Amino acid sequence: MQATLRRRIGDVLTPAARAWIRYAPVALGKPWLWQTFHWRPRAFTCRTQFGDVVTGNTEDLIQRHLYFFGTWEPNISAWLTRQLRPGDCFVDIGANIGHYTLLASRLVGDHGRVVAVEAAHWIHTILERHIAMNRRSNIRTVQVAAAAARGTIKLFPGHAGNIGKTTTVARAGDSVDVQAVPLSEVLSEDEVRRTRIIKIDVEGAEVEVLRGLAPLLDRLRPDAEIVMEIAASLTPEAERTRAEIFDTMQRHGYSAYRFDNDYGVETYLRRGPGKHPFALADFAPGDQADVLFSRASY
Repeated sequence: MQATLRRRIGDVLTPAARAWIRYAPVALGKPWLWQTFHWRPRAFTCRTQFGDVVTGNTEDLIQRHLYFFGTWEPNISAWLTRQLRPGDCFVDIGANIGHYTLLASRLVGDHGRVVAVEAAHWIHTILERHIAMNRRSNIRTVQVAAAAARGTIKLFPGHAGNIGKTTTVARAGDSVDVQAVPLSEVLSEDEVRRTRIIKIDVEGAEVEVLRGLAPLLDRLRPDAEIVMEIAASLTPEAERTRAEIFDTMQRHGYSAYRFDNDYGVETYLRRGPGKHPFALADFAPGDQADVLFSRASY
């Protein structure tokens, strides 16, 4: 009885807490409200800060942040809004439920293009639902794993608390077979020519994606940039993985920068244009970070 009463109270108070966190003009009480209510599983439909409609459940990490704050990885999201222009192409590798896909779709406009690659069929279904809900016609989804070569590989699902942990890096537990295709075969000639930004978030499989992308690097436009979450420590050979990623990008003329991308509540409550990427001085094999590879200077 008491548990039921607490759940009902939570069902009433959670939307009120979320409204204060999202829309109140002052920060008073917001961190406390977040700590008190964010852990409660709740199905929702809401708009992001950028006007896109998404559905989900707050049990999942990304979906929880979209519900309470209306955005995910604020510094990267803000950076994208500054970089993408109408007519550009954005390539989203590990698109998840589509936050970046929808944001980029809005930014590149009707004459632009978004290619969203998501291997997990259960996540790809949500991605396509969000595209349909927002009536976007400039997005092409591809249900494959971006990899070094064409074939079939095993995909290991994440968990309810973070479906984004789905990966092709071998680990214990259940797996499903998925089609693997290198990006050099996924992208059309027109998409390669127009690509402005490629975002790669594949939970440790970055080097495999990069091997499939490498034949295209010198064919991308001079201002093309690549945002890559590097998690070399998730692979069996972290040092070799780290070295191959940075050596490959350097050979093709890209310098490395880093995004300030912590997941603390203060980052999500901060208003303004977001922090700019900064030069990456060092990167140890055990590090995990969101790295920007660019030919431009920051």
